[in-house]
Amino acid sequence: MNPRTKARIEAEIQRELSNIIATEAKDPVLKRTLPDIVGVELSANGQRATVYVFTGDVRRREEILAAFAKDAGFLRTELAHRINLRRVPTLRFAWKDPLERRSW
Repeated sequence: MNPRTKARIEAEIQRELSNIIATEAKDPVLKRTLPDIVGVELSANGQRATVYVFTGDVRRREEILAAFAKDAGFLRTELAHRINLRRVPTLRFAWKDPLERRSW
C-alpha cells in the first residue's frame, strides 16, 4: 500500500472513531470516560488496524480496553457507513500514553 494512502486512511479512521465515540457510543464506560484515540496503525495489507487509546484515568485501563473489545463490531460497522473503503479493517485496541517517552 502506498505510504500516503496508508497515512490518509489511518487519519480518517482516527477522526471517525473519535466522532463515533463522542456521539454514538452506547457503552457506559466509553460514555463516562470519553477516551482519546491517539493513533491508528494500519497493517501493510490494510486488513487490520491497531487503534491506540488513552484516557487520564490510568486505573481504569483494563475496563476501557474491555469496553472497546466488546464494542469493536459496532465501531467497525459504523466506520463502514462513514468511510468509503472496499474493506474496512478489523479493529484491535491497545493502550498508549502519548506523554510517555520512548526509550531511544
